[in-house]
Amino acid sequence: MSDTSDVQPRVAATAAGGPPGDGSLKGQMGTVKLILTVLAVSAPLGAVAGVVPVVIGSGNGVGAPGTYVVMGVILLLFAVGFTTMTRHLKTGGAFYAYITASLGRPVGLGSAFIAIFGYMTLMLGAYGLFGVSLNSLLVDLFHAPSVDWWIYSLLCWAAVTTLGHFNIEVSGQVLGVLMTLEVLTVMALNLPVLFRGGPEDGALEPFTFHAFTSGSVGLGILFASATFVGFEATAIYRAEVRDPDRTVPRATFLSIILIALFYVFSSWALVEAFGPSKVVGVAQESPSTMFSEALGRFVGTFAAETAMALLVTSVFASVLSVHNPIARYAYSLARDGVLPKFLGVPHPRHHSPYKASFVTSIIGLLVSLPFLLSGLDVVSFYSWMFGIGAYAILILMALTCLGVVVFFRRREHTERTWNTLIAPALGFVGLLAVLLIVSKNFTLLIGGSTVLGVAFQLLTFGLGVLGVVLAVRWSRTRPAVYARIGGQPDGEATPEH
Repeated sequence: MSDTSDVQPRVAATAAGGPPGDGSLKGQMGTVKLILTVLAVSAPLGAVAGVVPVVIGSGNGVGAPGTYVVMGVILLLFAVGFTTMTRHLKTGGAFYAYITASLGRPVGLGSAFIAIFGYMTLMLGAYGLFGVSLNSLLVDLFHAPSVDWWIYSLLCWAAVTTLGHFNIEVSGQVLGVLMTLEVLTVMALNLPVLFRGGPEDGALEPFTFHAFTSGSVGLGILFASATFVGFEATAIYRAEVRDPDRTVPRATFLSIILIALFYVFSSWALVEAFGPSKVVGVAQESPSTMFSEALGRFVGTFAAETAMALLVTSVFASVLSVHNPIARYAYSLARDGVLPKFLGVPHPRHHSPYKASFVTSIIGLLVSLPFLLSGLDVVSFYSWMFGIGAYAILILMALTCLGVVVFFRRREHTERTWNTLIAPALGFVGLLAVLLIVSKNFTLLIGGSTVLGVAFQLLTFGLGVLGVVLAVRWSRTRPAVYARIGGQPDGEATPEH
């Protein structure tokens, strides 16, 4: 059964947030809180302390700031088409809804499976990292007895499960505080370096073309791309923000601009803190302590120890901010009839997807058990999960860019060509190039074997294919469910022209 002529999903008013009393998700998050909520996914402090040194040491060295500039430009091009779609599809399904509307229900359902899988792996990896990080912090700073990491991970799980029960604004308040502390910690290094300067005279060298092309640009882009996940979740919260037509696009663009500038400034500060001639050697010899060493030099030991503590809260914020999109994807799929109906029931008072949130926590716990029982090294587990999650999100962003072009070529509209063709097409080319780099070097991203890297990539695409096959099958065996993929028939509102 062809899906080329029936690609417009029936977007439900309930999925987008309808009038009071309709039983949908609701909230009053503003732009700032939404930005802090979605950017917490990438754990900015953890990215600066853990990933930026790898970009410098294994990537293009002194030219690392330029790598973040390139990634920021590519993602801004993506955001142009992405936010234009938000004006025409007033639903909280984000990737799932947008890809369904443009590329058809089978591809849309496949994208939903990839999205849930990608966010789930990010969440599971962060749970493990939290347990190990908190145990190390308590042992090193407070001389507490060492315990099994999973005990602290379980406490994190309980806290996230509790917060997920309530309205997103509760999580937003927690994430807002934690994100502010993260940013202030990194700026505690960046600003002194900016005003005092580093040991060498080469402040502008990181932004030269020669520096950008030094070392391995591909590996630099490989690791830098993994630190930008999260901002795409703005559209997921459409029903839970004030004035979504303005808040979602504004938050999306500001999230990309702010996080790109943050990484550019922070990577430049690390280069300057050690000097262009020495920074690569430092990053290669001690990447895990590079940030804290620089902070200790410029600010003091207390600041370095505080940063260690905030790295733990940074990971907690990441877990919470990844858990919430999974619950909302499950909620949307349940409302569309793909998943069990009870998952699509919002809390009567908090207007949160509390059942989908709880089931997300239970599934996360069950999936973690085999890895726990196997005795797998937690750092390796985190690397695997982080790499898979970032890879999945990149696939979805590329599909969305392609979908924007297709969506607006098939219908009349008054949008500018830049928004509907040029920017998304350029974004697609850029994301496709990044995907090819990531695919070729996936083993390095996850820190595992070639066989394992290929297996994880095949698993990611395999889940997408499973969604396509199910949708095609349901078009014949469950036509009512098939018709609701990407939106619901009751209270339908066709995409605006």
